[in-house]
Amino acid sequence: MSISIKSSGSLNILSGGSAIINASAPPAFSPSSLGGLKAWYNASALTGLSNGDAITTWADGSGFGNTLTMMSLAGYGSKVSYLSADALLNNMPVASFDGNACMDLPFSSGNTIPTGDSFTLYTVGYSAGTRGTYACMGGPGAWSQMLGFVPYDGTTYCNLNGNNAATKAISVNTPVILSYGYQSGTGTGDNLFYVNGSNAGVSQTGSAEVANLNQGFRIGARYASDVLPLVGSVAEVLLYLGKHNDGDRGLVTAYLATKYGITL
Repeated sequence: MSISIKSSGSLNILSGGSAIINASAPPAFSPSSLGGLKAWYNASALTGLSNGDAITTWADGSGFGNTLTMMSLAGYGSKVSYLSADALLNNMPVASFDGNACMDLPFSSGNTIPTGDSFTLYTVGYSAGTRGTYACMGGPGAWSQMLGFVPYDGTTYCNLNGNNAATKAISVNTPVILSYGYQSGTGTGDNLFYVNGSNAGVSQTGSAEVANLNQGFRIGARYASDVLPLVGSVAEVLLYLGKHNDGDRGLVTAYLATKYGITL
């Protein structure tokens, strides 16, 4: 029996005794192929902008319409800028933050995730300044649910309403993939923080810590009097309902790593 290889998409045994074997690669992974995607902010999907333009709105690619709007911090009147190619992130487009503005989904929208539900949050980017917060969810006036890092003391952190944070040393101007999985109603051992796919510890949380998750979402600062503004770049943020298992988290992490040239 002879065997012929061609990219036909299947293995076929022909009546003459020969076989045609699919040699093509599987389709590329898309974050939307996993269930539960609730918000997706992808700088590569921004349209109608030239390098250096202000990002006045950032559309949600999940289909839920959770559009972010640019907001100045502390009256500085600055902007979040679109960069068409960031050399530190594989020359992909990013949202660039100068510490004076952020992207905000208002409290009143009430449409991020239901109160108390499990969730998984991913973000990829870096800080170029003294401190910063990548992404956070929650209400005003208190430590909010957040995923970010504080490079002035050399540690990343994931913080839920002020509880002790998981930490891992990273560097300024070094892109990383951060992720956090929260399992509602469980102990601290089920709430894990990851840096570039590696477990960086647990955040001390309980089910009460997500009381405000349906009150808004912010990238580039947090909801509090000390907004922890980001100086740096964010390329992509993904929020899913439900805590991802190792397999699903691995798929999303590998997607981000390949796209932005980050070694795991």
